[in-house]
Amino acid sequence: MQDDLMSTHLILEDLESNIARYIGTRHAVLCSSGRMAIQVSLLALGIGHGDEVVVPDFACQILPIAVFCAGSIPKLCDIDKQTLALSSACLPRVLSASTKAVIFAHLFGFPADPSPILEITDKRRIIFIDDAAQALGARIKGKKVGSFGDLGILNFNKSLNVDLGAAVTTNDEELASKVRLIREKEENRSFFALLGYRMMELSGLKSRKLMKIVFQADKYLNKLQHSTFARKHFIEDNDGWLIASSHALKLWRSNTLTTSITNELMSYGRTYSHSRKMEKTEISSLQQELRKTEKYLQIRKKVAETYDNLLESTILQRLVVPKDYAPSYLRYPVFFTDRTKLLKCLKELIRAGFNVDGLYKPLHMSPFFNPMNKNIDFKESIFVSKHILPLPISLDMTQKKVERIASIIKCNCLNRL
Repeated sequence: MQDDLMSTHLILEDLESNIARYIGTRHAVLCSSGRMAIQVSLLALGIGHGDEVVVPDFACQILPIAVFCAGSIPKLCDIDKQTLALSSACLPRVLSASTKAVIFAHLFGFPADPSPILEITDKRRIIFIDDAAQALGARIKGKKVGSFGDLGILNFNKSLNVDLGAAVTTNDEELASKVRLIREKEENRSFFALLGYRMMELSGLKSRKLMKIVFQADKYLNKLQHSTFARKHFIEDNDGWLIASSHALKLWRSNTLTTSITNELMSYGRTYSHSRKMEKTEISSLQQELRKTEKYLQIRKKVAETYDNLLESTILQRLVVPKDYAPSYLRYPVFFTDRTKLLKCLKELIRAGFNVDGLYKPLHMSPFFNPMNKNIDFKESIFVSKHILPLPISLDMTQKKVERIASIIKCNCLNRL
């Protein structure tokens, strides 16, 4: 058992070194999920109850939930519709004396220039978190996203063929050590996953399919556990929104939140995000997949170029990619001027069997986060949510599939909006 732990530790160290080398930072700390990577980062930075962390209003709920479960208050900020990233014009109006960090997210694999935001955070001595969870390998003038600011966040299961895996990247050795210590405390080992992978090793049967079965079974058990925690912590999911009782929000906004309540919410954060220690089999699989990152980037780029060519005859607006920028193309977002046609296209794509995600609702509309973010303007976020359609890009996407998607778009748009 001791030898196995030592072997896992060595593989983990090697993987973290390779991640840091690839991103261009001195250190990387492996976590099981992007949400856990954000939580342990905030805790390592000493950001806690009563502190505010700014996140973009148009983004996945994971961002504000991770902030909330770390004991902090998520403050929402409008975005720039030209980049889908945090608006430097809106940010100063959101900041307060309680603001301790800003999370800058690169959506759909499109890198956004962080310089205007960094100028603000540096001047006010606010932590800058470079969230590259959706943009593994994307570059700005040769520098990879996830390497800007104080620390970066990566998420591997969005871009590689793995089910678990994220990382915190930083050039600060002391911060990396703190993140690592907190990760060891917050991520618990799943005995079911351990048993499942151990049986695979003993039987000599190792395959991606078997790993998927073990992961999904463990995830199902975790979901059952999450339901219990959700009821206990008066937090639940309702029609795609996370909601909480007025009692929960009152406690959170007060200055008398007890340590026991904070610990319970942290437990909720762990179970809700299926965050657990990664097993040796999963770490080894991620190590192999990391070596294929550049190959996968080329595949995605080729799909994006095909979209470019096929949709050139339409007047659908697309994100402008600056000359020295290299997206990782997690999705291919297009913008409609007519929402009715957007919804018609979406319906046809789903009917044809295509998975279309990234259709985010502005977070300030959530009954959970709205009370924390009153009297703030979210004009750009609302506009983007009503007009954007992120077309799918996957590693197994054939020319025929791309042509089918483009055909649905052009048919419903009639080549003119």
